[in-house]
Amino acid sequence: MKMKQAAALLTAICVSLTMCLSDSGMDLRVSASLSSEKNELDSKKDQIEAELDQIEADLQATKDNIAQEEQYQASLTQKIQLNQEKLSVLEQEMSALSDELAEKEQQLTEKEAELSDKEAEIADTYETYKQRMRAMYMAGEVSVLEMLFEADSFADFLTNIEIMKAVSAHDADLVDSLEQQKSDLKNAQAQLEQTKEDLEAQQAAIAVSQQEINETNQQLQADYQESKTATQDLEQERLNFEANKEQRLKEAEEIDNEIQKLLAQIAAENSQNQNQGGSGIITEQGFLWPLPGFSNVNSPYGWRWNNSDFHTGVDLGGSGVYGANIVAAKSGVVVSPMTHWSYGNNVVINHGDGYVTLYAHCSQVLVSPGQTVNQGDVIALVGATGNVTGPHLHFEVYYNGVRQDPAAFISYS
Repeated sequence: MKMKQAAALLTAICVSLTMCLSDSGMDLRVSASLSSEKNELDSKKDQIEAELDQIEADLQATKDNIAQEEQYQASLTQKIQLNQEKLSVLEQEMSALSDELAEKEQQLTEKEAELSDKEAEIADTYETYKQRMRAMYMAGEVSVLEMLFEADSFADFLTNIEIMKAVSAHDADLVDSLEQQKSDLKNAQAQLEQTKEDLEAQQAAIAVSQQEINETNQQLQADYQESKTATQDLEQERLNFEANKEQRLKEAEEIDNEIQKLLAQIAAENSQNQNQGGSGIITEQGFLWPLPGFSNVNSPYGWRWNNSDFHTGVDLGGSGVYGANIVAAKSGVVVSPMTHWSYGNNVVINHGDGYVTLYAHCSQVLVSPGQTVNQGDVIALVGATGNVTGPHLHFEVYYNGVRQDPAAFISYS
């Protein structure tokens, strides 16, 4: 805003100077030396404005680049945090798998011990069974006769025979049962071994995922650091542009002071010329409303926006104002239709006797420098060129190079 205000003020002052120096048939003459000095100041002003425009464009581009880098850094930070959360989940899964694997290994150790004990028990039982079967075989019929002679009755004899058979069958069943238990233990052991392998495979997959995420985060961290370095370079570039901008604004202020002094000299010479018989070209006592058919004052002259910006004229408009006729508020001579970054397409009219008017943001200018216009003549059409948010007429009044409140000169009727 500071640069825009300074540039606008500088432009307006130089415009006023140009109007005061117009020699289009008017009795407003100045010395050749002042005219030359004016041209030199105009040239300096144009150069500084061009430099300020370029600096502002470069500065904005740098700020945009900084914003992009900061947005990129925020994105990288978000990705890194997300990966850290993933790593945390994987670590929890890995810990749970380790606990489960330790439990399965303990169970497997216990099964191995049970299997070893069962194999020993089977070996002992089987050995006893073999010895008993060998003895019964060796005894043969003798044992049967002994049981017959020792039996008190035939029923006892049969009972003894059944007992011997039962003992033999029991031993065989016992061996079979132990073998079945051994087989069950081996199956349980195999299942535990498979479960252990599955858990180890899951751990290996998690380890691979952790490695991939860590590698991704390392790259993200490198990208983040690279972006931070780029941001630091851009910040330094921004500071350089800001310093250059301040220097140019200071130079513009110095030129402004020179112009003020020059205006005072010109005003003195013009006053002397008029006192010696010169006269203006004003033919009307009052000013005409410059925008026929539109009475809205969108923004008056003076401070606005909580005293953050001084409005140097009045903004006139209304619904359908684009392309509407703009008329000369007074008769006079067109100084110079111009294009300006803030005013856009604009017309300046010198009315003589120190009065000058400016009509800004035109879509089309219909007059030429040096042209004499009468009060009420159409000089331009309403537009939205320059620094505006919508179509309207920005109207300014100067007296002896100093801006005035247009409300003191015009009224809608």
